[in-house]
Amino acid sequence: MVIKNILVIVGGNKAKLEPFLVAGKNLSVTVTIASFSELNFRSDTEDFILNVGNIDVKTFDAIYIRMVGKRVEDATLLANYAQKHKIAIYDTLYGNSLLLPSSLAKTIELTKLISGKIPLPKTFFGSVNQIELEAESILGFPYVIKSTTGKKSREVWSPETKDKLSELLARLRVKEKTGMRFFAQELITASERIRVFVLGGKALAAIVRPTKWRKRFGEIEGRHGALSPIPDVDRDLAESATAAAGLEIAGVDIIHDDKTGRAYILEVNAAPSWKALAKDTGLFIEEEILKFIVNTQK
Repeated sequence: MVIKNILVIVGGNKAKLEPFLVAGKNLSVTVTIASFSELNFRSDTEDFILNVGNIDVKTFDAIYIRMVGKRVEDATLLANYAQKHKIAIYDTLYGNSLLLPSSLAKTIELTKLISGKIPLPKTFFGSVNQIELEAESILGFPYVIKSTTGKKSREVWSPETKDKLSELLARLRVKEKTGMRFFAQELITASERIRVFVLGGKALAAIVRPTKWRKRFGEIEGRHGALSPIPDVDRDLAESATAAAGLEIAGVDIIHDDKTGRAYILEVNAAPSWKALAKDTGLFIEEEILKFIVNTQK
């Protein structure tokens, strides 16, 4: 099928998708940008029709879900409709996991990476009480605690003292009662974090940034900028991790232990932020994604 009409949709403000309109013009592809809030249907039709605004979704050749956010119900609705009408959907996991794709659940992502033999910092998932009882013996102290929703760096903690850890765990117990889940990971002595952008199984570009807790490990400041060429070890690891997670479009975060040089995957993000990567590398990522969609047969 020739793909000429693409819907790009997000669980937030669609104005952020406007670069896709420019990329579409460059490639002579019709691109419609939308928010999940624009999805609608009605009961008085002969067949079920899902619209985005006033457009029947089945008129699109392909759909790229840029970011779901809290719109899980809407994404599920869209994915089911796309599958029924054989519309190509990116990433594929949205079509294969019609309830909760692993991109929205870090625990599922972790299980895929573990099964794929991808090197991770030592990890323990359990209740807050279980983390308090068992994490230190498995991970050492201090360690890192993350929420499974993975909202950038806002839900990542690493208390340096036992008293501060106790205070944090008390707060997390309250959050846990609202349905939030957490996991703990070994704190790797890494002063730099590498973000690799992977598209269609190939690492296209990478940047390097100082890590959040680098000052704990000494006076190494960490580099800041594009990483070109991408070192083979990071390229191979990013591509392997993306494949293990079942993704086609991903931002992969990699760290290297300052002392041993060993590489670890921190995250494989299906909806990565790429503003910094695009700025540092000059890569027009929206155009690269549309090229991939147009040239991929599903």
